[in-house]
Amino acid sequence: MKRELLSNALNGIDDVFIQETSSYKPRAVQVRPGRNEPMHTSVKKHTPRRILTLVLAAALILSLAAAAYATGFFGLKAILIEDDSLTAYTWTDNGDGTRSPVENPDGGFVSITQPQNVPDDLAPQVREKIENSEKAWAEWKEWNEANKLKMPAVYQPPEGCMNQDEEENEDGTWSVLFYGSIEPVTDEKGIIVDYSNGEILEKRTATAEEHAQMEQFQNVAGMGYPGYDYKYNVTDDKGAAKLEEIAARYGLKLRKKQNALFQNFGDQTGFLSCGELTRKIDEIAGGNHRFFRTEPTGYDKFYYWDEGTFCVSFYTTEDFSNAGTTCYLYNSPYGTLSSGYEIISEVQDVRAFSTRTHTTPDGTEVTVLQNGSDMFAYTYLENSFVNMQIFQPNGLSEAELDAIIDMVDFSVIG
Repeated sequence: MKRELLSNALNGIDDVFIQETSSYKPRAVQVRPGRNEPMHTSVKKHTPRRILTLVLAAALILSLAAAAYATGFFGLKAILIEDDSLTAYTWTDNGDGTRSPVENPDGGFVSITQPQNVPDDLAPQVREKIENSEKAWAEWKEWNEANKLKMPAVYQPPEGCMNQDEEENEDGTWSVLFYGSIEPVTDEKGIIVDYSNGEILEKRTATAEEHAQMEQFQNVAGMGYPGYDYKYNVTDDKGAAKLEEIAARYGLKLRKKQNALFQNFGDQTGFLSCGELTRKIDEIAGGNHRFFRTEPTGYDKFYYWDEGTFCVSFYTTEDFSNAGTTCYLYNSPYGTLSSGYEIISEVQDVRAFSTRTHTTPDGTEVTVLQNGSDMFAYTYLENSFVNMQIFQPNGLSEAELDAIIDMVDFSVIG
């Protein structure tokens, strides 16, 4: 139990305490996607009534802690994202055959890429690197929000906008058109062949300068700034220089050149065979050692950066469809500047996870989290944090889940 929670409890059970003990987007958002301050109150001399309050508060803390441990809540906190700007959703039946999204108060989001919390017994030098990454990212985010290239206000869509377009005018300005709907265009057989814009909601005029800025903004948004992982959201030379300066000051590396490899399936010939991809993974992720004890049945992708970050998305069944079983493994070096938002995943109930530890054949202790089809496994290695998200719509038994984890030789990472 954190010191600030105990302090809050001893000064009266308030919303900060409740949120901290019970707080925390469809499936993994993959790219193919403040702490509450303790309440400060004055401390009075203890009276018999005050002593009773303290005893009751302490008992409540212990009971909540026990319940949280039993449901695996503290295990999930290692990857749980605490961000009020993220809203979890679930689906509700409308009664007419359609469904609508509604807010899910039990849901939340987890990071696949960066630890959100660290155990007390973690090595001090590792803890320092993780904290430096958090501080550096907060500093970069604040600076970038204030200084990055932004979409011109004239292009910001109004409420209800479904599509927008623009037309050049004779005087060099541009007419920006916002549409309220997109209507399908069908052929004589009723098959959709195209889409057209519906009713115009609003029409604005952009200057030539605003149009040029919008083009530059779209290019950066779509391709990223050359030389940096686009998740850093660098938009220009000034931002690149600032990011470099912040990373250097905190002694952190940056993800720059990404390499992505894929497997051939069916008649494809432009990528690699399963065996060739395995050997490349052994070279890069395993340091020229065997990364997998048991070779996967296939790969979705393998991508990596030169500073040590990598991801292996692999299949564990012969079924490569959505009904098959896959694993998304991400290795995040402690010495790399990361946000934790590189890849996030939505879970339906943050309090329903079971938590246990599993020791792999190489002696690595892995924390395993499971709630039906939501399955994660993570470990703090000497130089990096490794998180695995396992996908199987019908869920897996503990033995099946352990067998997938045991496919990886964690001792060769880093």
